[in-house]
Amino acid sequence: MANINLLPWREEAREKRKRDYTGVLALVFIVSCIVVYAALGFIDMLKNEQRQRNAYLTSEISLLESQIKEIRSITERKKDIERRTDIILDLQQSRNLPTHILDELVRVVPAGIYFSNIEKEDDMLFVEGLSESNNHVTNMMRRIESSEWLGDSTPQQVKLGENNARLLQKFTMQISIMSAANDRNKKNKEVKK
Repeated sequence: MANINLLPWREEAREKRKRDYTGVLALVFIVSCIVVYAALGFIDMLKNEQRQRNAYLTSEISLLESQIKEIRSITERKKDIERRTDIILDLQQSRNLPTHILDELVRVVPAGIYFSNIEKEDDMLFVEGLSESNNHVTNMMRRIESSEWLGDSTPQQVKLGENNARLLQKFTMQISIMSAANDRNKKNKEVKK
């Protein structure tokens, strides 16, 4: 005789598959929660490391900015000291300049020329005087151009005048002053360029 199973085995198999499916689903849910939690923890750890790096960089940047400010102030003080030193050197070198200029004027002025007024403004001399002839003025201009302390000379005007029954010519002249201080300043400017 044949064995007939009347028990509801299909329903039991269905229930077993349902329980297995629910178990696998729960296991997948638990594993995915663990993976998400681990990923979030790893991302949070990376964020913290980046915040620490940013904080370090910010502190270093502020330190460098303070050093830059200090360097700028030192540079400004250095420029100020250099400017003062240049002024002192110019004064030191030009303290004997009037003596040199007057000495040089004595050397370049030929006989027959008489100065009535000499004025100095910056690096220029303004001379007024009397001359017995135009040749004397021309000779003086040549001597001025070859002078160590005097530079270009430009006659401003020459006019005839009479003085003590002698025919004298009045003249005004502009003479540039060449000094060691001016030469040094020119050399410094050329070096800085």
